[in-house]
This record gives sequence, structure tokens and C-alpha cells, in this order.
Amino acid sequence: MPDSRRLRVLDAAEDFAAVTLLAARSVRAHLAPGVRGQLVRAAASVSANIAEASGLGTGKNFKRQLRLALGSANECGSHLRILKRACALDIPGYDRCETKRVVVCKMLTSLIRRLEEEEAHSDDASHNRRRTREPSG
Repeated sequence: MPDSRRLRVLDAAEDFAAVTLLAARSVRAHLAPGVRGQLVRAAASVSANIAEASGLGTGKNFKRQLRLALGSANECGSHLRILKRACALDIPGYDRCETKRVVVCKMLTSLIRRLEEEEAHSDDASHNRRRTREPSG
């Protein structure tokens, strides 16, 4: 599987996590108890899941970890919206985080889709090879 250092999505996820960590420092925790910590953990898990994916060795496990990363990114979106609605996170902080998060989600979705298409193409090619080897009756 791809080396995690070569995955652009990992770089984007690490940028998202860093921006989110900086924004979380300004969160007024008394307005949304616990959400700040959940946001920081979820943001960190996005890049961690992508890095873990690259070391798993199989396409199926790689895609599963990418889906977990996408789930964590979506979880972050929920936390960010809650913090914004509770006025616990300022609008510029929210906007910076959300912009980075959307980029990561789009990249993950695109990568997962591409892997699924490659897998389908590979399955079709394998099926066609088997059909050409079968004796005709």
C-alpha cells in the first residue's frame, strides 16, 4: 500500500488537525463541556487512521481505515457545528477548521472511490481471464 508520507490526504489531514488544535485552544469550554476534547481527539484520529491505513498491506483494510478516517472527519464537522451554535468557537476559527475539514473529506471520498473502481476493474479483468481459459463445449 502507499507510504503514508506520500499521501497528500495525510498532509491535508495533519493540517486540519493542527488548525483544529489551535482553534480548540480558544473554545470556551464552559459553554460546551467535553466537546472541545472530543473535537481534538477526532481531528487527530483522522490523520492517525490514514497513517495506519498505509501500513495494513491489503486494499480491503486500507479502504476500511480510510472510511474510519472519513467518519472521524464527519464527527469533527458535528462538533464544530455544535461549538459554533453554542458560541463557544468564534466564526473565523470555525471557518478555518471547516474549510480544512471539507478538503480532507473530499480527498478521502475521492481516494476511496478510486480504490473501489480499481478493485472493480481488477475483479472484472480476473473474471474475464477465467472465462477465456474455460474450455468451450
